[in-house]
Amino acid sequence: MYGRMTRIQTSPDTLEKGIAFFKETVVPGAKSTPGNAGAVLLVDRKKGTVVGITLWDTAQALNASEQFGISSRTQSAAATGGQIVNVHRYEQVIADRAQPAKAGTFVRLNTVAGTPDKVENAIKFIQKQVLPALQSQKGYRALIMNVDRTTGQSTVSTVWDTQADLEASESKVSSLRRDAADAAGAADVKVEMFESVFAEVKQPSRV
Repeated sequence: MYGRMTRIQTSPDTLEKGIAFFKETVVPGAKSTPGNAGAVLLVDRKKGTVVGITLWDTAQALNASEQFGISSRTQSAAATGGQIVNVHRYEQVIADRAQPAKAGTFVRLNTVAGTPDKVENAIKFIQKQVLPALQSQKGYRALIMNVDRTTGQSTVSTVWDTQADLEASESKVSSLRRDAADAAGAADVKVEMFESVFAEVKQPSRV
């Protein structure tokens, strides 16, 4: 599976407009585009940060949907008076879902600016070290890893039932971050917390 992740920065006061626009316009548009496999919207209500994700069955479907991506992110920014911060395209290499995707959950988004030659090392580290450490934690719902093999950048999202579950898991993963960065050839790991306000994903429970 492949994805396009768009980050928009807006005011917390206009966040609800952005959420409504995503649900009412972006999601139906994505669903009507060939090869779409779902959509997810993450928000930080205090900062006004919005991360919209559309998922695609193949790299070809992702590329073919580019015009949809351009129009939807431009309109999304206009709807909130916000600014498009960045757009990333990636391959989904790990999708461990103990529970199905749903809104109302909480997400820790880890971004690693690694190097292309270390992508496979990073994937193996997440599979063998991070995933087993999290699967037994209370409230664990999913771990999703995305990579850009050209740049070496990767994201690892862990999904939790409640904010308390997310916070309680921090001690388990914080000690692994330095090793994860080393495995990916990165200096450090950027960590952010989000609320998932929309999540519909068409895929098996575990990939």
